[in-house]
Amino acid sequence: MRPSSPESESETYIAPAAVAEVCFCHNLRRTTRLVTRIYDRALHPVGIKASQFNVLVVVANCDPATVPEVAKALAMDRTTLLRNLGPLKAAGYLQVQAGSGRRPDEIALTVVGQNLLMQAIKAWQGAQREVTQQLGGGYAAQLLQGLGRLTG
Repeated sequence: MRPSSPESESETYIAPAAVAEVCFCHNLRRTTRLVTRIYDRALHPVGIKASQFNVLVVVANCDPATVPEVAKALAMDRTTLLRNLGPLKAAGYLQVQAGSGRRPDEIALTVVGQNLLMQAIKAWQGAQREVTQQLGGGYAAQLLQGLGRLTG
């Protein structure tokens, strides 16, 4: 049954199946859940999830990093980032130093965090290889390039 629309009747109705087939949001979110499972499985022996790995990588890349820099690099709001930093800080992987005055808080990997990240990168390589093989090398590079255009 076609739902009635308060919009003009000249607009074309698109069936939900067609929307799901072409919707970038739907397809990216679906794919992200599947890909996250691959990375989570690879990182499980190290004791972190893919989302935590991403935070550690960004902090290491910006070391010492500020909360706004890390939030921007992860396309994450400050509140969500702070919530994600909590378990990593509690585990001893990160240290967060309060900024003075208007200076933002600084985040840095601890020695334990640096060692964990080295182990995690080894585990990550296997997941990266798996996803690249499933996509095909050339397409994987194109996908990264296209995603970079969206986020860059």
